[in-house]
Amino acid sequence: MPKARVGPENWPTSLPYLSASILSPDVPKDTLSTKALSSPSLEADVATIPPPQTPYSNICITPINDPAHPACGQCGLFTTQVHAPDSFICLYLGLVHSTQAEPSAAFTDYNSHEPKSDYDLSLDRDLGLAIDANNMGNEARFINDYRGIADRPNAEFRDVIVKAKNGKRERGVGVFVKAAKRDKKTKSKRQDDNGISKGAEILVSYGRGFWSARRAEAEEATQATTDASLDGYS
Repeated sequence: MPKARVGPENWPTSLPYLSASILSPDVPKDTLSTKALSSPSLEADVATIPPPQTPYSNICITPINDPAHPACGQCGLFTTQVHAPDSFICLYLGLVHSTQAEPSAAFTDYNSHEPKSDYDLSLDRDLGLAIDANNMGNEARFINDYRGIADRPNAEFRDVIVKAKNGKRERGVGVFVKAAKRDKKTKSKRQDDNGISKGAEILVSYGRGFWSARRAEAEEATQATTDASLDGYS
């Protein structure tokens, strides 16, 4: 089990709070500082940041009580200050694991990847690496999808390089405010691209793959229920 740290307010006491991602036993120790930095999947002009001070002071985990909110009864991630367009918000942390390796029965609950995790985010498709925040992580695991909440996302996931005080560089995934776009007709910045205001919810797009997988799971569950009902009449 990862070393426990004091988490932010509303952090689940059952989960380890991380200040850096943990490598699964199926991932070589120096992968994030070697292969991941030279991978063809690494975005161009990737941002380099110093290790953030955690827990983060610019964001907060907040329970959602609005019945109209898709995540009512759960939590979301909100800002405690204004965030300008294109600015860094936080890192996405969790268990870095191989998407190509079969889970080992020898893994503990904490360093095992959950195959159907809702918190699994791709780190590098070419290397077959992903970050799973199902059993451990940081504030970023509470970011909700924009659907049913806003017209569009105000943040996005991007590649990032974290530079430690000793000069070591490691690949990671950061959450950034979406960059301001230009209106195609007027060539000026859109009026609604002003970053994220203080107290607003941080929202991303989970992507089509996420929702396609959830629809497939729902269909499988419905079919299984139907089959069980038919068996009862046979």
